[in-house]
Amino acid sequence: MKRRTTILVKTALVIGLIFSLLWIIEGKPLQAAEPIKIGVILSITGRGGFLGTPEKEAITAVVEEVNRKGGLFGRQIELYFEDDQSNPTNSAIAATKLIRDKKVCCLLGSSLVVGCMAILPICEREEVVQVALAPISIPLKKWIFCVPVTDYRLAQRMLKFTVETLGARKIALLHSSDTYGMNGAQGVIDTIDKHGASLVITEKFEPADTSMIPQLTKVKAARPEAIILYANAVPASVIAKNCQQLGMETPVVGSGGIPTPDFLKLAGKIAEGGRWIIFGLEDLYADRMPPDDPYRKNLYDPVMKAIQEKYGKTEWNGFYRNGHDPIRIAIEGLKIAGTDDRAALRDALEKVRFKGFLGDFKYSPTDHEGTLGEAFVPVIIKEGKYWPYKK
Repeated sequence: MKRRTTILVKTALVIGLIFSLLWIIEGKPLQAAEPIKIGVILSITGRGGFLGTPEKEAITAVVEEVNRKGGLFGRQIELYFEDDQSNPTNSAIAATKLIRDKKVCCLLGSSLVVGCMAILPICEREEVVQVALAPISIPLKKWIFCVPVTDYRLAQRMLKFTVETLGARKIALLHSSDTYGMNGAQGVIDTIDKHGASLVITEKFEPADTSMIPQLTKVKAARPEAIILYANAVPASVIAKNCQQLGMETPVVGSGGIPTPDFLKLAGKIAEGGRWIIFGLEDLYADRMPPDDPYRKNLYDPVMKAIQEKYGKTEWNGFYRNGHDPIRIAIEGLKIAGTDDRAALRDALEKVRFKGFLGDFKYSPTDHEGTLGEAFVPVIIKEGKYWPYKK
């Protein structure tokens, strides 16, 4: 009996030694849980680099914070980044690679509308969730969840403000010829009759145009009461300068792609004085809110602090929000699912309720857009900064 006990003790010691050696060799417990794999496709280089870089920084900061607190259901989150170089063909290649080779549970991306649209059919075919970082206008898709409000919806909010707040009935529509500008323009065109207003002229331009004087000359001749402009910051700054050259004083209501640090630098004082009213988000002036304001205290300050600690940056970039909200929404879905199973995550996302920078999200089986764009508010430029608009 004593000999048998001695053998059992020695066996236990050997097994313990083996486990200890495995721990030392692998650097982790034998039964360590596999990480939760999330794929992220961004336009870090190319024309969308101004989007992809801050998006990557915000996503990384959020996930590192979650992992420091223990991850999700005892597992760490592992991010797999791919740079599509602002090319939709690369977006599609990256999506296939992440889904099939890395076995990610979901995809975030891409930064540009064209990239998102290239990823979409792949996620539908492979039955993997796509959380879109760009404002894509699509019918309801089973595996696709949108985050930024669609340009079609935001344009309608801009139109309502133009008519009801500014009192304009004769409106000029000026927009870029890319997908972004076309979707926004369609939102105005389809709903202007409902507001008892009319379009006196519609003009478009190429995003890379360096002068819009031909279009603006026609707009000026049409004598509109307001101009609705759907464009990004760089072409909008060109329009601001051209309006000044032509002596145009017509109010301009600008879209959500305009209020960036670039527009402040490029347009400068030309867009000040309240004539330019641009739809943006509260984070544009959150640093000037009272310290105990819930938006600043619970949302803006924690994200800004995380960015500063991780990257040493002290200036807020509005596109941090485009990385922050999508990854938070994906994490909320994982929490509800309690697993990274692809189908379970898809079902869970339809139950997500999340209040972020880009809106108050309430997804459902019939609504994968989640928000109507109520977070966008009119802002003006004063003393080189964005401020809330007041009539």
